[in-house]
Order: sequence, then C-alpha cells, then structure tokens
Amino acid sequence: MLRVVLLVSSAVGGHDLAAQLPSGWATSVGSRSVVERVGRWPGQERSPAFDVLLAERVPARQDRSVGPGSAALRSALLPGGGQFALGQRRSWAYLGLEVIGWGVYLNRTWAGDELRDQYRDFAWAEGRLQTGPRIDGDFDYYETLSKWDRSGSFDADPGLAGVQPEEDPSVYNGLIWSRAAGIFSVDPSAGPGDPRYDQALLYYTERAYGHELLWDWTATPGARSTYAGIIKSSDERFRQASNALGFVIANHLVSAVDAFVSARSGLRLESRVLPGPGGLGMTVASSLRTLVR
Repeated sequence: MLRVVLLVSSAVGGHDLAAQLPSGWATSVGSRSVVERVGRWPGQERSPAFDVLLAERVPARQDRSVGPGSAALRSALLPGGGQFALGQRRSWAYLGLEVIGWGVYLNRTWAGDELRDQYRDFAWAEGRLQTGPRIDGDFDYYETLSKWDRSGSFDADPGLAGVQPEEDPSVYNGLIWSRAAGIFSVDPSAGPGDPRYDQALLYYTERAYGHELLWDWTATPGARSTYAGIIKSSDERFRQASNALGFVIANHLVSAVDAFVSARSGLRLESRVLPGPGGLGMTVASSLRTLVR
C-alpha cells in the first residue's frame, strides 16, 4: 500500500520541521539541517518501519545556473538528479528509494511469473482433460478453473452434426448454455434452424470452453483448493509489484516537486517516508513551506 500526502504550511522566521522533532532526531551540518533516522516514527512503535525525514535548508550559495524547470525535469527523469545539480545531499536518498522501488518491483514480478507457471503446470497435470497437445488459456480461464470443479463437455453428442450444447447447469459450460437459453428465450423443444436457438448457440460457442480446454478436478480431491492457493499467491505478487511501481512513480513526482521549489528562493519541500496505516506499505508525506522573515 502506498500513500502520498502533501501538506502546505508556512514557517515564520525560518523555523523548519526539524525543530518539531523529538530530541535525537536532528543533527546540524554547517548551514544545512539534515534529519535522517531509520527505525520507528513516533506513534508507530508497534510497526517496523523505514522512516526517513528529508529536510534541508537551502544553502546560502545555491547554484543559480540551474533553474526550477531544469531541476524539476532532471528529478522527474531520475529522482535526485535535480537535487544533485543544486548541490543537495538528499539527492542520494531519492536515488536510494528509486533503487529500492525497482528492486521490489522486479523481485515481485519475477515471483509472480514463477507462480503463474506453477499453477498452469499444476492445472494441466491435475485438473485438465488431456485430449491433445497442451494449449494454455488466458488469465480469465485459469481464474474460472479455481472456481468450478468441472467444465462439462463442449459438444454433448459429437456423433451429431454441429454442436450440441452441454445442458447440465451444475458445470461451467452447462451454465453458459442455460444463460444463453434464458437471454434469447429458447423454447426447450427448439433446435437448429430456429432463430432464437441459433442465436443462443452462437452465444454458447463464443463463451463456453472448447475440447482443448476442458477440465475436471473431481478425480483428485483437494486439488482445486491447492490450485486456488497457488493462483492467489501469484495474484498477490503481481499486486505487490504494482504497488512498488506506484511507489517509484511517487518518488519521481516528489523529487521533481522538491527540486522545483528548492530552486526557488523562499520555498522548501520537506518529505518523510513513513510506514503506512497499521504498518502496511509506505507513506510519502511532503510539506511545502514558505519562509517569511
């Protein structure tokens, strides 16, 4: 989970966020105030966290050759790039967060791919009716396998010309035919040549699974439950990868805004990376401050 919070406030006489922190959280280096600590943020004692406060006074002699637009563009392309051009040490913090974000994204994507291959192999070995060369379906197909014990047949009587739909509504393909018959109000005695029957049959053939994708979990008790657990784990890994990508995008945006306001006199952006609600995920909180003297 990723949250991005932007707080706009004003500091009179140059008071900064560091002055509001508990003792031991702030250190001064020359004309800069850098607040940085890894551990637990006040109020989050029960949640392991990666807490970093990035607060830095604008140096008295800042490089004026780098304008706000240029600094923002550099940080938008590579977090910390604008800060580095302005001579600010927190550029390395932004770069570090970028590396962490991409690392988590790649790791979770790789894990999701591994589990996806695993549940496809498991379905083929334990649930699918192997009537020919293996053909893998799309994501919706594998989700359906986790919810239905049997697909039923696609053609209930291969000896007859055309497709005879599965009529047992307790199996997946039978449900599709039951739905089609209801949508088009098919008379139970109707058959090929009846306009409504033909429309329902077209609906059925477009949505029911064919011979090469049929399945039956009933021969192996508990197999479908095991399969559903694997596919759920895979989905969770891909969800974590999406959250990591969101964090990367947020890091680009916060770094770009920080670089923009840092290049303008009288403005400063202070950012915190804190634990999310309940210790889940991360929260990026930024405070835009104006210095009134």
